[in-house]
Amino acid sequence: MIKKYLFALICPLYFVMPASAQKKIYGKLLDEKAQYIPFASVTVLRSVDSVKAYAVMTDTAGNFMLTGVKNGKYLVKISYIGYVDYYSPVIELSDARNLHHLGSIHLNTDSRLLNAVTISGQRPLIEQTLDKTVMNIEKSIFAEGNTALELLNKAPGLTVTENGEVSLKGRSGTTVMINGKPTYLSGDQLANLLRGTNSSSISRIEIMSNPTANFDASGSAGIVNIIIKKNLLIGFNGSINGSIGAGQDIRNSQGIALSYNTTLLNTYGSYNANNQNLESNRNAERLFYNDNHTLLQSIQQETLEKAKLRSHNFRFGVDLNLNEKNTLGFLVNGAIGKYPTQQPSSSVLRNANAETSWTALTQTNNKENWTDLLYNANYVHRFNNNGHELKADVDYVYHTSKMRQQLDTRYLFPNEGITRLPSGRRGDIPSDDDVYAAKIDYILPLTKKSILEAGWKGSYVRTENNLQYDTLKNNTYLPDASTSNHFIYKEQIQAAYINLNTAWSEYQLQAGLRAEYTNTKGNQITSNQVFKKDYIGLFPSLFISRDFNENHQLKTGYSRRIKRPSYWDLNPFRVYDDPFAFYEGNPYLKPAIVNAIELGYGFKSRYFATLSYNHTGNVIAEQLGQLDAGSTTFQRPENIGTFDNFGLSITASTQLFKWWTGSQFLNLYHNRYKINSNTHPMVNSGTTLSLNSQNTFNLGKGWKTELSAFYISEEVSGISTTQSYSIISSGIQKEVLKGKGSLKFMMNDIFEGYHIKRRMLYENITFLSRSQSDSRYGMLSFTYRFGTKGTPSNERSTSSEDLKGRM
Repeated sequence: MIKKYLFALICPLYFVMPASAQKKIYGKLLDEKAQYIPFASVTVLRSVDSVKAYAVMTDTAGNFMLTGVKNGKYLVKISYIGYVDYYSPVIELSDARNLHHLGSIHLNTDSRLLNAVTISGQRPLIEQTLDKTVMNIEKSIFAEGNTALELLNKAPGLTVTENGEVSLKGRSGTTVMINGKPTYLSGDQLANLLRGTNSSSISRIEIMSNPTANFDASGSAGIVNIIIKKNLLIGFNGSINGSIGAGQDIRNSQGIALSYNTTLLNTYGSYNANNQNLESNRNAERLFYNDNHTLLQSIQQETLEKAKLRSHNFRFGVDLNLNEKNTLGFLVNGAIGKYPTQQPSSSVLRNANAETSWTALTQTNNKENWTDLLYNANYVHRFNNNGHELKADVDYVYHTSKMRQQLDTRYLFPNEGITRLPSGRRGDIPSDDDVYAAKIDYILPLTKKSILEAGWKGSYVRTENNLQYDTLKNNTYLPDASTSNHFIYKEQIQAAYINLNTAWSEYQLQAGLRAEYTNTKGNQITSNQVFKKDYIGLFPSLFISRDFNENHQLKTGYSRRIKRPSYWDLNPFRVYDDPFAFYEGNPYLKPAIVNAIELGYGFKSRYFATLSYNHTGNVIAEQLGQLDAGSTTFQRPENIGTFDNFGLSITASTQLFKWWTGSQFLNLYHNRYKINSNTHPMVNSGTTLSLNSQNTFNLGKGWKTELSAFYISEEVSGISTTQSYSIISSGIQKEVLKGKGSLKFMMNDIFEGYHIKRRMLYENITFLSRSQSDSRYGMLSFTYRFGTKGTPSNERSTSSEDLKGRM
């Protein structure tokens, strides 16, 4: 199987191997944070007298190429304001040597210039390279008044369900990180965290559909990394921001960020508060059939949910530069929040003749509170200034959430002579999680064009859920042992990787191998059952790219990845949505294995097209079930079968006029699920088109407007099919206070197109649902920036890179 994928991987490059005889010098320009530098000056000097011979500018992705260079010896000089000039060693081109690849060049900042010069200019909202899509939020109008959850729905190729499941290009199982750290949360918990994270605190969103061996192998659809702002400038700097607006009800947010950085000590901190009063409507219908597909009965349900989200996010860090070669850092991240909801609902049971059997009126009250804390210590040792480094990180993550649930139901019958006592259920649903993680990364430049990276990572996770339900009997609440559950889960992962990045002629190769050993133990104390698993996985990755000239690039890549069941999915306890539906975990889930292959083409670093194919075995998706052939249904994750995804994505950076810039993204993909069934296997497949358009209009005199539009057609995922929907948002911004302040107004989902209609079919059950969230709202925001400007310092990430999205 692996040989088949590698053959398909290498074939596209085999037919383009012959190199042009035209003499070229080319490379890529990056800053100290490995971010590319556009529009830098690249000059070729004759080595004998330093006379200028050729010149070019780097493009928007930091690439440069000088063509038509004559035989001779040269020096390459690269200049960019705020950075120390770079001079290459002597380059000799001859009849025997037509090409010289300088590889990735990292410019060092010049503190003397940066302290005296203010650098203007702004990166586009969407940037695309052949291996990563970056959404630059910081300077966008949508940086104010949105939440992180809403921003993900605006990012190219991403869709987010109401319960926090993130899909990338039609593939579910995307790992969500914040500053390179996993979130360690279940879908609903992740959704709450992202709802409580202000967009004003986000710098950018990085989307990697095919990560390398440096990253953890988990995340079957790739990785989404949300980068939180961190002021890296020397001196005292800060910003304050506030937003107020309304949808169905009032919402507001406030935030402050401060930093004081010197050449020896960097300190930074931020705090954000978010308050949202939300309202949503849900309609659902459950249809029950016999084996002949004759309707037996149905339940039609209408629910109005009112919620009050209150969240507080904070971050504090210290980096101590011990000397030129050693840096020691400490970091604390925290999130505290609550999410109380009230859900009055009406459920009507009808028989096969559409006659009402009874109507149930239910009042559901949920009070959820959570606390997330991450403590990190990190160390960097630089052996020299050529990138030879050793990095170490140690993390401790603590998460706790508590939910108190109360369901009260009374019944109405068409026949007044029939009565039924009211029913009630109350639950205490806690979750306590502890995560310990450590990693070491070693980076060794072998030559100026080759880098060897190797590393180790170990993690230990312990989660505990002691769920207690009481049911109402004879007007008294009594413990319900049949639905209560005490579950403890432990997981250890040991991982090691090696990765080689090298370049020659017009080619660049990155090859890596990651090995991961996983040991798990689930202890269901209530039923005295123990579930154990241990397995070893090898995850190779291979990427090859070729630059034909400054206008054309081709890249192909292969990787093998894994999707482990979330900790929540492995827990067999039940959580009731209403009296007639609940969710339960499955401790027998197996990990899903993904083989992914991509072929990408880039033109002028502005237009990119990518063909992709992914095959997943043991795919994990939710299944529908019926309890005791009655009117109660449940959803449970299962290994449903196999999944194939074929895709074509096109990204274009557009500039029709000087005052109108934009990024356009088109994604066409076909999903095909072969689903195992107790009665007979089934196939659920479909083709989906999604469009994402981000446009910025500079009106002059500090005024700027933005228009964002998103559309997705019908999409297939597991046993469910989601109908098409769209989101159109717009905003306007004015720079004030001599550029230190900005005033913004934005309107989200102007035409209320974000209506989710879903259909789930499995065996003898059909589940239809329609939800309308509080997505149309307006927000007025103000931001003020103060302090000095100086040399950027370093930015750190931590060791917990794939666990957090699974809790």
